[in-house]
Amino acid sequence: MFLIRTAFWLSLLILLLPTDEQDQRVVYGNAEAAVSDLRTFCTRNPDVCEASKSAAHTFSLKAKFGAKMLMEFWNEKAGSTVTPASDRANRRPSFFRRDAQSTLTAEDMRPSWSIPSDGSGV
Repeated sequence: MFLIRTAFWLSLLILLLPTDEQDQRVVYGNAEAAVSDLRTFCTRNPDVCEASKSAAHTFSLKAKFGAKMLMEFWNEKAGSTVTPASDRANRRPSFFRRDAQSTLTAEDMRPSWSIPSDGSGV
């Protein structure tokens, strides 16, 4: 998936690169026009900018309130279920404990395959 995304972004970058000097001037001219259009957007559309500012402010207030609720919930849950480390270690499955003994026998650890000994030396 990483390679597909990388190939996509590289191909997009290559498509945007100019091929010669005249094409480069056209690309830069279009970029300058887009930037100047964005700079004057709020002077041409003050109502839209005001509504956007209001929406962004409301969004930030909701995000702060949600983060506060999440922290309170987390602190409440963490405070009520705190157990000593020894109790936590005993609740773990045996394969996570350091004191667990290996249950494999010598027969279990012997490989089920071997190199053929036909005398070829390869």
